[in-house]
Amino acid sequence: MMIKWLTTLFVAVFVSTSALAQTELQIRDIEKGTGEEANVGETVVVHYTGWLMDGTKFDSSVDRGTPFSFTLGERRVIPGWEQGVEGMQVGGKRELIIPPNLAYGAQGAGGVIPPNATLKFEIELLGVKGKKYSDIGNDRLKEMLAAGSTVIDIRRPDEWKETGVIPGTHLVTFFDAKGNVNPEFGSALQKLVSGPDQEIVFICRTGRRSQVLSEYLSGQAGFTNVVNVEKGIMDWIGSGETVAAATLPENCWLC
Repeated sequence: MMIKWLTTLFVAVFVSTSALAQTELQIRDIEKGTGEEANVGETVVVHYTGWLMDGTKFDSSVDRGTPFSFTLGERRVIPGWEQGVEGMQVGGKRELIIPPNLAYGAQGAGGVIPPNATLKFEIELLGVKGKKYSDIGNDRLKEMLAAGSTVIDIRRPDEWKETGVIPGTHLVTFFDAKGNVNPEFGSALQKLVSGPDQEIVFICRTGRRSQVLSEYLSGQAGFTNVVNVEKGIMDWIGSGETVAAATLPENCWLC
């Protein structure tokens, strides 16, 4: 049923993009890899060991003999891992020194990691699996609009008014200015697509918000034909392409 594949859409994975702000992460390559590079949207397979800075080992996939996998950009691991693993190549090993604000903060974790702890990890990249959504530019977007593809502008109403919108796009806000998810997004999406196999294109201001949504829908919610406009509407406007005044939808969130 349609509603079934939408029920997990609003999980805690969608946090404010400010949570990934770069700070004091220290990265040291122990061994350079020579294989495929790990990029946002791709699933990585790693072995790791983690220590407190006093030398106490608190976790190790190596000891368990079971590698760990996660998708870069989905925020299912601590921010220090997101930043520290991106750009590694298969076969490489890195040491990460992760400050508390990019780890478990003032809360600590599981009775094992104390509050405000700086952590040290050694991570070996074993494999990379391709991302599950596509990035496109302006030329491909024009072709898809002409072909009648479902293109959804997920920005806020104030942004639609400020810049105008691309003719032929649907307007459904996803994040508010604080990173909170529109509780009606799932039902609005349900009205626009017939199921998770239908092609669907997302666009935002610069491509960041639409990337987060594309990563989640393709990686966790079972969508198989998700497309992200990589540089967003600002690149479209900067390239001299057409926009029109926004006609706000009925029952518009934040209007």
